[in-house]
Amino acid sequence: MRHFLRLLGYSFHYRTPFLMGVLVSFFVAILNGVSLTTFYPLFDALGDKGGGEPFVIQFSESERKLLNKAVQYSAIHYIEAPEKARLLTGEGTLPVAPDAPEKIRKDLAERLLHYTRYEKEYGLNRAQQLNLRTMVRWKLKINEAAFDPLKVIYTALMVVFPLYFLKLVFHLISVQLIARTGYKAVRDLRSDLYGAAQNLPLTYFYREKTGLLMSRLINDVEIVAAVISSNMRDSITNFFYLITHLFLLAYLNLELLIVSAVTLPLILAPVALFTKKISRSTRKSQELLADLNASLQEDIQGVRVIRSFVMEDQQAERFERVNQRLSWRSFKEQFYLKMGPNLVELSSALMTLAIIALGAAYLDGTNFTIGEFITFLMALMFIIRPIIQLSSMIGKVSQASAAAERIFSIADRRPDITDPPSPQPVPEISRSIKFEDVQFTYPESEAQVIKGINLDVPAGSTVALVGESGGGKSTLMDLLARFFDPDQGRITVDGVDIRNFSLVEYRSHIGIVQQDTFLFHGSIRENIAYGSPEHDPNEVEKAARLAYAHDFISDLPEGYDTMVGERGVTLSGGQRQRISIARALLHDPEIMILDEATSALDTESERLVQEALERLFKNRTTFVIAHRLSTIEKADIIVVVSNGKIEDAGTHKDLMNRSGLYARLQQISREATQPAEESPEQESEKD
Repeated sequence: MRHFLRLLGYSFHYRTPFLMGVLVSFFVAILNGVSLTTFYPLFDALGDKGGGEPFVIQFSESERKLLNKAVQYSAIHYIEAPEKARLLTGEGTLPVAPDAPEKIRKDLAERLLHYTRYEKEYGLNRAQQLNLRTMVRWKLKINEAAFDPLKVIYTALMVVFPLYFLKLVFHLISVQLIARTGYKAVRDLRSDLYGAAQNLPLTYFYREKTGLLMSRLINDVEIVAAVISSNMRDSITNFFYLITHLFLLAYLNLELLIVSAVTLPLILAPVALFTKKISRSTRKSQELLADLNASLQEDIQGVRVIRSFVMEDQQAERFERVNQRLSWRSFKEQFYLKMGPNLVELSSALMTLAIIALGAAYLDGTNFTIGEFITFLMALMFIIRPIIQLSSMIGKVSQASAAAERIFSIADRRPDITDPPSPQPVPEISRSIKFEDVQFTYPESEAQVIKGINLDVPAGSTVALVGESGGGKSTLMDLLARFFDPDQGRITVDGVDIRNFSLVEYRSHIGIVQQDTFLFHGSIRENIAYGSPEHDPNEVEKAARLAYAHDFISDLPEGYDTMVGERGVTLSGGQRQRISIARALLHDPEIMILDEATSALDTESERLVQEALERLFKNRTTFVIAHRLSTIEKADIIVVVSNGKIEDAGTHKDLMNRSGLYARLQQISREATQPAEESPEQESEKD
């Protein structure tokens, strides 16, 4: 329940329209109750229509006693002296409400109204005072008017229509206020969740399937959306219906209402029975739906691999297993959701039949008339629907709470990389970038990845990082980009710890070109300009020319406006890489990181990309990670990283002369790229 209350907190961000909607909903319930009371004289008038007498509304014994007490008090305290003198001399008498079942007709009603006309107390308690000023005086005025029964019927019908019309208008206003507030709250919740997802540690995305996160953002939020918008609006209105109509029922016949209330636990028992089942089924079905989304996304992204290994049938079987479990769980969830309210409806119908039977015993024509009984029954039958819907809401709240628990498990995760309280401006790099005794271990891991690295990189130089896979090169660059922070040590720019900078400002000085180039679904122009919203179209073309991408872009059907598929699958690896370099050139960062930017390219594409990269290196500090060692021989500094440590550093010539790890890697690289010498057996076969 605490998760659901937290959801409601989002609605209270818009408390003014929300509270106005609640107030209007209360007014809607009042109007509905008033409209039901008009049926009370209507049905009594139907009974009097054939007698030829004026319509007279009946008073109960308690109302008669109330009138007599008020008249006597008024005679002592409020009436004028001459009239009081006539009473004392016996020239006049006080009006007295007769015993039941005699009716209070026109003349007597007029006199009783005369003695109760004062807006003062009559020695009554507050409840009696309210009853006198509202219902009792209203009945006296009807009897004083001596309406024809047929006119009463028509008048009641004429009153009902505008009341229902007003109710409809105010109901629409409440829908506008409460439901709109709910959808705004859902919008804010989805935005907060998206923002939290953007700040999740990178390790989260390494461990979890993308489809799971998408399920939280879409499916779980949709469950919450329905509950705190339309369902919440209906529940507020139904709650007020229930409260106001209970007061009406209590006024009509308190004893019969108490008997009815005894059966309430029987009505709500199915709700308690199914609430836990609903919560458990919702949690499991949403987890299965997330698994289904994740499986579907994997199959779509890996469709080439699936077809290459002829695994379509196996993947379909796996998908079908999850789909079948989800189908069964969704059925159970909906079964439980519907079964509870249906059982409530059944028990409510049985209760209504019992009330009709009991009501017949209370009918006496005085304290409980036919009109009152029918109005009581109508009001009772009316509140059955709110009871059913409120009972259904309990299950939906359980659903929303389960969804909210999963949503807040992501939204509550605090980012591991944050801005300092007072960020320093990022300087133009004029001296160096330093790694000072940097150590790092990935969260939820015990193996240390970076083990005390010290490195001084002069501004404007090109640094190549080489070494075996898993040595820590990419992790070192992730630390430089502040995707993670070191456990110990620090990284400085011109002597200032990068943790003292604003993340947004600092990363705006960094450009990254990766081996797996990511292009968004959109035009080539939009992809090159990504990260540079204030771009000039001419600058986009200039960056493409510098990246050796302009020629192939111009050959495309729509040039720079050509749409690329998701992740740029309509382009070759070399083309995607050159677009990525053009993007970096347009961004024009001071620090450039290239992570295996040419390792997956063919020879011709590598040559073009390499030439583009050489242009990218100019006038900036560049870090290059490469396994093709031929691509980094011109670097100012080559750093050999192995097992989280720097094994060696220097120029290509210096490292080759030392015959260390770098020289061995160069030898392995050359043997892998040069054709093997022919064996004696191969030479004899040629002869």
